[in-house]
Amino acid sequence: MTNIAILAAAGRIGKLVRANLINQTDANVTLVARSAEQRLKIHDDDRETFVSTDLTDTKLVSDALKGQDIVVLVVAPHAELAEEIITAMHEAGVSRLIVTGVLGVDDEVPGAFGEWNESMIGGELPALKAGYKTLMNSDLNVTYLRMTWLYDDATELSYVITKPGEPLPGVQVTREAVSAFITEQIADGAQAYQNESIGIYEPGSEKFSKPTFY
Repeated sequence: MTNIAILAAAGRIGKLVRANLINQTDANVTLVARSAEQRLKIHDDDRETFVSTDLTDTKLVSDALKGQDIVVLVVAPHAELAEEIITAMHEAGVSRLIVTGVLGVDDEVPGAFGEWNESMIGGELPALKAGYKTLMNSDLNVTYLRMTWLYDDATELSYVITKPGEPLPGVQVTREAVSAFITEQIADGAQAYQNESIGIYEPGSEKFSKPTFY
């Protein structure tokens, strides 16, 4: 049985991945989040546990990661947080990491949408680029998922994956599609996209100049 840790598990994608894993796999799930006891509720006492900690507390995070097979980080880290996650995973003896990251960290967004994306992310982008490079240059086995702009629609689960060095033409994707992709990867043992930065977008969204909800 696979052991999965979700870091920042109280966020929307974290909750979706957690529900998918409980409903669609036999994995054990450790949910790591700030104030987890207030923000999360255990639905399966046999397969779920939560750890209440800030992700910057390397000792508590490391303890939570011991015995895990795959770690899912559902927040895009800046360099300092990336270093802390790397340290915690080293101390726990875990190497496989899937990260829900942001668009533009690899300068892969062409044209007017790329300019719009950078203007919307604003001053955070350099720090997020640094976090991306820190993870990708580490000795962890990372899949960094460069997500296009997110919205919610449980009926829209389609997605397209772009490989490193390819332009990322789409502009949006649902959180449900991202969560379905992550769940599929975990169900397959996270064998695909090892040590890769990949993009994810909704098919058809490449025809838009910006997300339809803006």
